[in-house]
Amino acid sequence: MARLKIRDSDICWRCDRSRGTLIHMLYECQMTWNLWENVIIFLNNVFRTELIQSPALCILGILTEGVDLSAQQTLWCRLALSTSCRTVLSLLLITVQ
Repeated sequence: MARLKIRDSDICWRCDRSRGTLIHMLYECQMTWNLWENVIIFLNNVFRTELIQSPALCILGILTEGVDLSAQQTLWCRLALSTSCRTVLSLLLITVQ
């Protein structure tokens, strides 16, 4: 955002603590971290599995090898993750405007 001259500073405008890189804004910022934590807890409860919160899982929907889900469960899990990611992105756009 600072490179595009939309913001004066490259500091995250949500937490005001760290550099606002893409990975920080989508995953590492405390404001988005709480969302991802709740999404992973919800998915673990629904599918009775042990998904581990990571940027690869939350942002890209990459499931680790040890996760034992059916094809349909994998589809629903990725749908929930992509919907959550879209929510984070839409919140970024609302904040910028």
